[in-house]
Amino acid sequence: MKPLETLADLYRRIDKDFNKNNALNEMVGDEWVATSHADFAKQIREMTLYLNHVGIKKGDAVGILCSPGTRWVITDIAAMLAGAIVVPLFANISEENFVFECTQPNVKTLFVGGLDQWIMYSKHKDLFDRVISLDHLNGKHDAVTYEDAIKIGRGIAEKDPKKFDALINGFKPEDIATIIYTSGSTGVPKGALISHDVLVGLVHADPMNWNSDTDTYLAILPLAHVFGRTFNFIMLAWGIPVYYFNDLKNVGVACKQIKPTITALVPRLLEKIYAKMVSNVDSADVLKRTIGQWAFSLANDEEGGILKTIFHPLADKVVYSHLREALGGNFRVIISGGAPLNPHLAHFFIDVGIPIFEGWGLTEASIVSVNNPKQRKIGSVGQVIEGLEVKTAPDGELLVRGAVCFAGYFQNPQLTKETIDEEGWVHTGDKGVIDENGFITILGRIKDLVKSSVGEYIAPVPIEQELGKAPFIDLSMVVADKKKFVSVLIFPNFEVVRSLKAAQKQEHLTDEEFLNSDYIKNEMTKLLESINNHLNHWEQIHAYRFVLAPPTIETGELTPSMKIRREVVAKKYAELIDSMYPEEAHL
Repeated sequence: MKPLETLADLYRRIDKDFNKNNALNEMVGDEWVATSHADFAKQIREMTLYLNHVGIKKGDAVGILCSPGTRWVITDIAAMLAGAIVVPLFANISEENFVFECTQPNVKTLFVGGLDQWIMYSKHKDLFDRVISLDHLNGKHDAVTYEDAIKIGRGIAEKDPKKFDALINGFKPEDIATIIYTSGSTGVPKGALISHDVLVGLVHADPMNWNSDTDTYLAILPLAHVFGRTFNFIMLAWGIPVYYFNDLKNVGVACKQIKPTITALVPRLLEKIYAKMVSNVDSADVLKRTIGQWAFSLANDEEGGILKTIFHPLADKVVYSHLREALGGNFRVIISGGAPLNPHLAHFFIDVGIPIFEGWGLTEASIVSVNNPKQRKIGSVGQVIEGLEVKTAPDGELLVRGAVCFAGYFQNPQLTKETIDEEGWVHTGDKGVIDENGFITILGRIKDLVKSSVGEYIAPVPIEQELGKAPFIDLSMVVADKKKFVSVLIFPNFEVVRSLKAAQKQEHLTDEEFLNSDYIKNEMTKLLESINNHLNHWEQIHAYRFVLAPPTIETGELTPSMKIRREVVAKKYAELIDSMYPEEAHL
């Protein structure tokens, strides 16, 4: 494919090169509703003309507050083609961030869809001059309906058939198309200025052999996140049917319905899928449980050997094939990004025939690298995508330069200067290494490195990944900054905990009582011993506490891309942390 330079180029490709009836698909009620390429392009034209008609001009900020879906994508592209700078807002955004991300760029036109999103809007409606409903069931008295906006745009197109083409012919590649706010784990969100050429800068790349005739993409990532939005544009540019699905608890149901070949997700979802698989095995009858645990043990044996070679086909027939079938049975590409993927988890999924490819990117540099079927190294985030450059600074920070790099931070020239150096290198904040074959391995965020009270530096992420191997651990956070030893807060996977309770015949215990039982204490002792054996003495875990409330985006413990917000968790559970350092707590 010829490289694209603007959103207008992407629109023209969608309009002229493809003619599928199921270009975009979303759940409306309990049914999948399809939109053809022809209707997709038509609605983009009509929404663009409507926005131009109501006075949207080049450089105006337009917000989208809605879960991903067909109308989200049409609105996104149309607003940018009308000259607007789109500000995508996470559907579950906090009130504080919502107000900031709308007021800083002066969003006056807002697209809204979904009950919770209307509640958020209603609290701050005075910020906006115009609101347009993306709901299929309308009824908001102060909103223009999507249907009415499209109808107005259609009337304009009929009166002046040349107006749309005239509107979209004047874009330059460097024109700002969107402001994507980082979901950073600390501090005020930063608005990354993304130009047209950066948004579409990777759509021509083909590391996975995209095929519009045989591929189907299950879209489960937020489109307000750079990873999900960029990948969505890639699929659209290749004419691959896209199915938007927002109920993460029922992803397996969607997989069985549409049998996708491609998806992109964050590691946390893979962790939950794995934990669910383990839970199903542990709660099965004696025969199925015995066979399942044997097959899982075989897949988890990363060393391999003659016995694994001999018995793997049998395990595949009786167990692994059913795991694949539970995910639709057709996946050939599952890209993991947005946070570090536990290599142990990657080994397991690949071993059972579920094709995981880890990649790396960031709001400021889109997608930088990815493993692919021809070149894969588990534990790495792959090799840099053709046309981009990556190198390490003297302190190990990864630097990126090329077509995916942002233009700077909105209204923050000082931070822009600190992030983009004079030679055009973006300082990513990620610490990593690049091997002799060009594979990049992320070692963690430079700011995440913590220094103990005895002066030793500790990298939390690798330790947390090791803890994540235990199915009953949903998430963990290493505590060590200014502490005399390492401890850890553990968020349990309560679904697995309850399966273990049943297996141990201790259903009469509460979750809290079971987590304090001798069984869990023994499991934790074995887990910590196995982890500590491979750590320097100053990195070893000496204490832990279970957190009984699940971490969520809404309660602030997680970013929208499901990374832990360390400062928030540390503050929220300060008393629990202090209980692991009784001598320090009273100093």
